Amino acid sequence: MEQPYTLHVGAATCLPSAQSQELLLTVPDVEGAYSIPYIQSASRLDLRIEFHDPNLQMVRLTLEKAGERIESATLRREQPTFRSSDLSQGEYALDLRGTDSGGRESTATRIEPIGIGSVIAAIGDSITEGYFGAACHREDLNLSATQFPPEDVSKDRRNFPQFAPTTSVHWPEINCMRSWMTDLNDLLTESLGQPVFIANEGLGGYQTSGYLKVMREDRNWRERMQLLKPNIWLVHLGVNDERARRNPEEVKKDLRSIVDILVDRHRAEPSRILLARPCFDYAEGAEPVLRAYCKAIEDLVEECGLSRGPDFFDAYSRDKEKLYGEDPVHPNQEGMRLMARLWHDAVIRGLGARVPLQAEVREDP
Repeated sequence: MEQPYTLHVGAATCLPSAQSQELLLTVPDVEGAYSIPYIQSASRLDLRIEFHDPNLQMVRLTLEKAGERIESATLRREQPTFRSSDLSQGEYALDLRGTDSGGRESTATRIEPIGIGSVIAAIGDSITEGYFGAACHREDLNLSATQFPPEDVSKDRRNFPQFAPTTSVHWPEINCMRSWMTDLNDLLTESLGQPVFIANEGLGGYQTSGYLKVMREDRNWRERMQLLKPNIWLVHLGVNDERARRNPEEVKKDLRSIVDILVDRHRAEPSRILLARPCFDYAEGAEPVLRAYCKAIEDLVEECGLSRGPDFFDAYSRDKEKLYGEDPVHPNQEGMRLMARLWHDAVIRGLGARVPLQAEVREDP
């Protein structure tokens, strides 16, 4: 039997088929996709009803938060869209009641959660991707929270292991990594008092120049960011540049170009871009190169009005046996728990407990 209507909520679509239904946002990844309880960074919620049943005359919707009615509207064939007023951060629900041509209630569905909060993009290399952290293999790469054990899933079920695009190539028995996003989600959700999702955009082995090329040329990456519309950006690159002994000014130039793309194409506020100092590398000759990068990064933060990310260079320059895995540069699971805490502290220090919502993001021409 054909569904009476399709509901479009922001970037998500669902066919109401039960009295209570979860709204999921599905995000195409490098391979496969992941589906998370709906969240957006914009303060206004856009809704549209696509009518299928010819007997369905209208759908009455009520937007609720914590059981309290916030707004209501009636959508008809001739006026199937609704845009909310500015909403505060939090979890919302929709009550939908359809009426047939005889004036009788023909459908009733409650859809939730609808998160209005912070969407965070984590830009980095293998340290961000999660190398040496909790890892697993999934045949089905259409991922959701139900596919992973509870300890790998954030309390709100939005963060769980994502596809590991570079690790899966040279380590085929692993294709999904938790990294530090699950822990950071729980920390920020509690501190900010709002829904949070962190997209793992780490690409192992990439230098700043390589990541910049992805941002400029990779359509999948651009479309993913346009769908998610992050309002906070975490940037942690540099160790692979150090391994290649690249000049600090070249690295600084690449990072400036990354910042420019985030600001110009993705409407990022400079203060919502957190630029971290690169992790400490215990390899011979690495320390002086990384110190020069740290100075270049500090200068760039000041010049561009960015927020300071964590000082991973200092934090991981001690306790190697406790915090690192089997090589000189990748944190282990304990090291990733520390990374989550350091990112949390940097976000709270840089942006405070009140994180502004995202403005409208213009699409690429």
